[in-house]
Amino acid sequence: MTHLTLQAVTRRFGAAHAVDNVDLSVPDGKLVCFLGPSGCGKTTLLRMIAGLETPSSGSIHFAGRDITQLPANQRDFGMVFQSLALFPHMTVAQNVAYPLKLRKMAKARQTSRVAELLDLIQLPHMANRPVTQLSGGQRQRVAIARAIASQPKLLLLDEPLSALDAKLREAMQVEIRLLQQRLGITTIMVTHDQREAMTMADEIVVMEKGRIAQVGKPLDIYRDPVSEFVADFIGLGNILPVAYDGAGGVSLPGGRRIAVAQSASAPASGTDVRLLIRPEDVCVKQASEVPGPNRLAGTVTFIRDVGASLEATIDCAGFTLTAATTPRETPGLTLGMPVLAELPPHACKLIAARATH
Repeated sequence: MTHLTLQAVTRRFGAAHAVDNVDLSVPDGKLVCFLGPSGCGKTTLLRMIAGLETPSSGSIHFAGRDITQLPANQRDFGMVFQSLALFPHMTVAQNVAYPLKLRKMAKARQTSRVAELLDLIQLPHMANRPVTQLSGGQRQRVAIARAIASQPKLLLLDEPLSALDAKLREAMQVEIRLLQQRLGITTIMVTHDQREAMTMADEIVVMEKGRIAQVGKPLDIYRDPVSEFVADFIGLGNILPVAYDGAGGVSLPGGRRIAVAQSASAPASGTDVRLLIRPEDVCVKQASEVPGPNRLAGTVTFIRDVGASLEATIDCAGFTLTAATTPRETPGLTLGMPVLAELPPHACKLIAARATH
């Protein structure tokens, strides 16, 4: 059963549309990420679901009930803000107990529930410590424990990891995901970090200028983006302007023709088309190997070596390609080296060019 449904939800601020005619169904028990650049409307959309903003038009239904006009405190949703909004004058236990106190839960039950939650977030020894003495990751966990204390039906997270350093952020991504799976709580998380969305989400909602650009599982969106905007926003990609003949052939910048796998979703011949190939799908071959229909001569102009993996920039006369490989796959790769970049037809995806208006 789909618990949360948005129908034609719009939020206007004067003449500007922050959210524009959004239809969305959020599956029960899943973690869904709203992903997009700053100003695309993802936080406004989350705030309307939370009841902190009211839609200009459209409706929001939860568990079969219209909640569009329902005040936030009557929705029974948990929320973690970007700032975490913990009470600095309270201890860890007092912060976690706060929503239970508001609901006038019996003192003994409050105590046992707080103990249960502190075990869940692995901070039972910190119950009496002021939150001001906690690390960033610990404060993050306390904010989540407080948000789920009253067993909300929906958990809303607004860029909760943005203030953390890179290593802690990655650890917390895994921690939150495991906690969400253990509790089975439907969760919506706002992020502008595509790696975070790919790591955590069951489903990603990519937003562009207040509208939904694409909804799908992380790998489906990565492998099969519907537009240049989505392809460019999700992961690294080589995106090249090409001329498509409608029959499985494209002309690259500079005029070289290559074959691509035909797909039912390919743009029509004559339309403004882009070729997408992910760096890990570009095969780097020795220049001495036999040239082929999808093998392009080029020169290595930049190498980013991070030990386990290599990222090479290859100048192919008229355009450049980024290839992701490993020292084992391409031993002896050096700057200035002539190579062949092979673009397997099955990995070449044709997408509609980004609208210019």
